[in-house]
Amino acid sequence: MKPKCYPTRHYAVACPHAPIVAAIHNSRLLLRSSIDGTVLRSIQLEVAFAARCRKIKWLKSLQSGRDGPMDGEKSGPSRILLADDDTVHIFDLSDSKWHATVTGGSGSTGKIANVEFGFTKDEVLVFSDFGVKVTIWSLLTNRGVEVRDPKNPARGHSFRPVSGHLAILVRESMRDVVMVLSPVTRRLESTFPLATIDAQGLQWSPDGNWLVTSEAASAGFQVLVYTADGYLFQNYVGGQGPDTPGLGVRTVEWDSSGKFLAVQNYDNQIHLLATPSFNCIAILLNTGTIKSLNASVWQEQIDVCQTRSYIAAPQPACPPRQISTSSDKPISTGISHLTFNGTGSLLASVAESTPSTVWIWYLESLAPHSILIHHSFIKSLQWHPRDPECLLIHCSTEDPVIHIWHLSFDAPHIMSVPLSRPGGRTEASWVPSTDVNPESPVFMLANTLNYALPHVSETDESDKTVDMSFFAVGEGLGPEDMFDEGNSMDLSPIKFSHEQFGLGLELTNNEVDDTFDYRRHLPVAS
Repeated sequence: MKPKCYPTRHYAVACPHAPIVAAIHNSRLLLRSSIDGTVLRSIQLEVAFAARCRKIKWLKSLQSGRDGPMDGEKSGPSRILLADDDTVHIFDLSDSKWHATVTGGSGSTGKIANVEFGFTKDEVLVFSDFGVKVTIWSLLTNRGVEVRDPKNPARGHSFRPVSGHLAILVRESMRDVVMVLSPVTRRLESTFPLATIDAQGLQWSPDGNWLVTSEAASAGFQVLVYTADGYLFQNYVGGQGPDTPGLGVRTVEWDSSGKFLAVQNYDNQIHLLATPSFNCIAILLNTGTIKSLNASVWQEQIDVCQTRSYIAAPQPACPPRQISTSSDKPISTGISHLTFNGTGSLLASVAESTPSTVWIWYLESLAPHSILIHHSFIKSLQWHPRDPECLLIHCSTEDPVIHIWHLSFDAPHIMSVPLSRPGGRTEASWVPSTDVNPESPVFMLANTLNYALPHVSETDESDKTVDMSFFAVGEGLGPEDMFDEGNSMDLSPIKFSHEQFGLGLELTNNEVDDTFDYRRHLPVAS
């Protein structure tokens, strides 16, 4: 049965821990159930803001180490934010009268480069353009803490699981420094310099015991592991040195349990480090020629009717290799995609040299389990949030198709999902289910005009219900969420200046250009 398509003006975004999809349509934020397509809540937006909005982000749980509700909160999503180049709106899904707005989020320093929730639902991080500053807004105290010169607005900060300490990578006087801010108040607790020339990011381990960063490829192969108090515990160089130079580290990735740290380099290798020694236990290679006796190899085929399917490929197999389309554009190298499943038992990877081939590794044997060769480049890999043996593969193709691999399948599946209106490139993601082990996983395929919510397999969903009690739904769709001016308050963020690292960081109370309008409406007693 063809899935129903729903309209949108912006790419729809699935909630990471509940069967709900957020989309903007006709200047409204629509929160729709992925189970039956019902609009659970409609929030009126300003027409100009709805046209400019370019970010929609759900609250994620960091205390539990996964996307999900915070400890002690009701099951289901709590808050969602929307942002354009200058303004951020935050809505509470359990209170239709609650609404917060950050205006002039980047001050006079250009556009908002990145915005996201902090460790809890009461914290929002706003990164200004050009790496000038990041402001950590508290929705409880109506105050902000400002940190100057952050590096990498996407990967240059990390929250410590359980405790909520925030580590931020900043650049000062030609050196990399880590600032550690306390939970809730975000007061400065400690700073320590990194033994790097150009650090590329920060990541706390899932247990919060280790803080990892990597050196830029131009400065050599280095992965540095620090303890929580800033002590350099391990400097992994991957067996490379002056006489055996390599191409450097691309990214690092933890598995969900913290047992493994995967180091992706530009040599098409994955170095698998085991904690707590951080010694390399295996080097996984995405080779250009496939010769694996124990792995199943599948190749995508398209027949004359444009029907796609997988067939078993004989070995040795030679997947398509990347070729340069321009003499002045070099061929990319390294591991482009790497993701662990939820239990840390499987790992999926894609190399730039063979960008249409997915390698699925079984970590217990440290050997490939399945290898999938496709017609188009791989765009994204996503493990199902509740089924650790199910992988969604999204390829860069004009056809609206999704590839599904499951450990129990006799062969991988290819699903065609016709969208009602063509609208440029497509995006795909899983939509969580209320079932612990869903028999029919739901995913979303979307473009800029519409989206669909098909099931991996067709089953009877008529008897399945979802608890939506965490939504505060008023009468009708929209008027109850119309927001009037109410009371506003000008907030001055605390500034963290790091002009003198030898004497510690200064705290100042100077006002900045940012204005934070915080509004709360209490329900009228009947």
